[in-house]
Amino acid sequence: MKKLMTIAAALIAATSVHAADLGPSDIQKAIETYKANELRFTRDYVGKSIEFTWVLNKVSSQLFGNGYRVSFGKGGFSGGVDCIISDQTMLDTIVEWNKGQRVNVYGVIKDVTVGDLQLKQCKVTAIN
Repeated sequence: MKKLMTIAAALIAATSVHAADLGPSDIQKAIETYKANELRFTRDYVGKSIEFTWVLNKVSSQLFGNGYRVSFGKGGFSGGVDCIISDQTMLDTIVEWNKGQRVNVYGVIKDVTVGDLQLKQCKVTAIN
């Protein structure tokens, strides 16, 4: 029985790649907190991991620095999520996607810019 429980625990650990602190409902909460009180946003959200499924909106080169800005959501200003991705293997995958591609996103909250949540250390995978 003990061996069976050890095997089950190992299987659960193997299937749980990410154990995010936050989920999709926290995107708007984080943005609204930032707008209300940036210090509280820093305390409550910066550095926490988040995972959600959304649609690819846009991929564009950064004005400054390396990598590409990958945006998720409906587009426009405010309410979306951006990741800066410079990992070439991930970019090789993203280059094949089109706007509207359903994607699972995992990242760490960094900031809010122009009403969009900014993530770092992003991992993105397509959902077919």
